[in-house]
Amino acid sequence: MSTSPRGNAGWAIIFVATFFISPLKVKAAKEPVMRVLIGNEYKANFRADGNKSIFVKGISPQKKSIKSLKLIYTNGYLKYSINNRNNEWTELPKDFNLIIKNNHKRGIWFENRRYAGELRVSLNNNKIQTINYIKLEKYLKSVVGSEMPKEFPLAALQAQAIAARTYALKLLGNNKSFDVQSTEASQVYLGLEAETPKINRAVRSTNLLALFYDNKLINAVFHSSSGGKTEDSGKVWKYQLPYLKSVVDYDQNSTKYRWSAEFNSEELVETFPDLGGVTSIQVTKRSNSNRVLKILVYGPHGRKTFSGKELRKKFKLLSTKFEPDLKFYEFQKENNFSEINNSQNRFNLDFDNRMDNDFSSRPLPEIPKDYFLFLQGSGAGHGVGMSQWGAREMAERGSSFQKILKHYYSGVQIKKY
Repeated sequence: MSTSPRGNAGWAIIFVATFFISPLKVKAAKEPVMRVLIGNEYKANFRADGNKSIFVKGISPQKKSIKSLKLIYTNGYLKYSINNRNNEWTELPKDFNLIIKNNHKRGIWFENRRYAGELRVSLNNNKIQTINYIKLEKYLKSVVGSEMPKEFPLAALQAQAIAARTYALKLLGNNKSFDVQSTEASQVYLGLEAETPKINRAVRSTNLLALFYDNKLINAVFHSSSGGKTEDSGKVWKYQLPYLKSVVDYDQNSTKYRWSAEFNSEELVETFPDLGGVTSIQVTKRSNSNRVLKILVYGPHGRKTFSGKELRKKFKLLSTKFEPDLKFYEFQKENNFSEINNSQNRFNLDFDNRMDNDFSSRPLPEIPKDYFLFLQGSGAGHGVGMSQWGAREMAERGSSFQKILKHYYSGVQIKKY
């Protein structure tokens, strides 16, 4: 059967009209779900909030509605108890997988915090691993409140929300078991308690916004306070990224802008047992932002070079931006110690900077028994990327979150992911 040209045109007109009257529906992008590691111990405790229930799948053939669940791994066995029946324990197989959820806005108690979403529990390397599955935007409301004080200006909180969102998206799917940890190893995540109306507003008002460089998500690292100048990423980690350059910071009002720490002779022996303590200490290399890159430590048994990061870890310092000084005290008649300020009695053995000579051939001066290492530093954190206290000050001065982010992350674009 032949079809007239007019008939074909008629169908075309109907199709075009239908297309414009009823356009094809575009499916909205699905919000990512974050897998947050919140527990990795030999014990785990879960419970409902108030008189509500939690639903547990995996301890019986049916989904079980209970008030509380306790898990313990000991002597090669994994056991559970429900509803606080501490005298009734049931063994679980090592390949168990539990899913815990509820439908209540107050979430699920895990240890001493409440979490939204669902919790998935399994055994990993003989420890009970708990992972919180939660939608990205809900996760961010906790992260922003956990990482930055709620009293900070809205623009600073918005900048934090975008940086945290970018950081999370960058890590999404990179690990087989989880995406991020709930500690400073990733981003601090303290569950529902960290949310406030102001923080929720900061997250909602920046919905879908993230940081890009050359149309790729950046590694949006941040820290508390830089001590006046942020650091190049290449001075802290392996690679220098074009958007993580050292810039002037505005963190002078930070509570950690200036700090100090002291370590007595006994503590120094414990910290450097192979050196037998510390007889002299000298910074041999600094970054352009004045952070310690290399430091030489002398002791009665030899000398050793450390990186600034290694020394920060040993002493649990706030940052690598510090000045070291050795001092000693004399014992007074009043049975207390007072610092000797006389330059002739000051104890600071730098060996006249003769560091290139053979250390083993150089006689060591007599070391007073009572001495200490005094460290005076500034800033808190690795110093790379956005300074949270600097963001606060910029916001106080009227800067928008866009201006804050573009100051600390060089050459980036802020757009929807």
